Amino acid sequence: MTSGFSVQVEAVKASLYSRMAYRGDFFISISLTFIFEFITPLVTLLIYSNGSSFPGWTLYQVLLIQGVFMMSKGIAFMFFYGLVGNVLGGVQSGTFDMFLLRPRLVLFMAIATGFDSEELGKFIGGLILFIVALIHLPTPSFIQWIQFILLMITSLLVMFSFSLISSGVVFVWVGCSRVYEIFDSISSFGIYPRTIFSKGIQNIITFIVPIVMIGFFPASILLGKNINGVLFGVISSISFVLLSLCFWYWMLSKYTSAGC
Repeated sequence: MTSGFSVQVEAVKASLYSRMAYRGDFFISISLTFIFEFITPLVTLLIYSNGSSFPGWTLYQVLLIQGVFMMSKGIAFMFFYGLVGNVLGGVQSGTFDMFLLRPRLVLFMAIATGFDSEELGKFIGGLILFIVALIHLPTPSFIQWIQFILLMITSLLVMFSFSLISSGVVFVWVGCSRVYEIFDSISSFGIYPRTIFSKGIQNIITFIVPIVMIGFFPASILLGKNINGVLFGVISSISFVLLSLCFWYWMLSKYTSAGC
């Protein structure tokens, strides 16, 4: 049987081939995604240009957080947030049964075939912002880079959790096509430094729904800032993804085929 990695590679190639059939549309889509993602950094730039600031944070420190957030979001939306579209479209059209009939885990196939190359614009935008911010900041040590990579993996786990929850919801609420907007609203807390929020909000976005793991904690490690709760944030992230997996399979068990 073909390995899971090979299946993922073939799915990525198939997605790229289909999009490259209309290259103009493909590059326009990537460009629009790239431009749209820069709205928040531009607002941040305007805030600092007008003499205001986020207390305790310089312009490039905030931009680093936003760059890390955009990179994590770009990777997630490319590789596994297509799960939401696959489940939503499959349940609404009655074609989700095809995933159940394949000789692979349902979740794996729904993720693998959901690769979205257009989201590359998010990652490229985040990478550019990340590099520009780092140029204007002290060079991180080797240990900081290792810690950053580990926290980036954790941030992707959090993003994966959101995709599981969002896609799990539409198994039952078939008409809930605005799940992407719900995610954007919740994740917006991760674009800014955690310290600008009240203590209660900080606890929620660190220990209950660990949104700060997406951008704030990885960036803070590179900045050498003393951050409290990072270990508990990692534990919370692992717990969050496990609970999300349980939720997804629980919702899958409630799925009723359109043919039934």
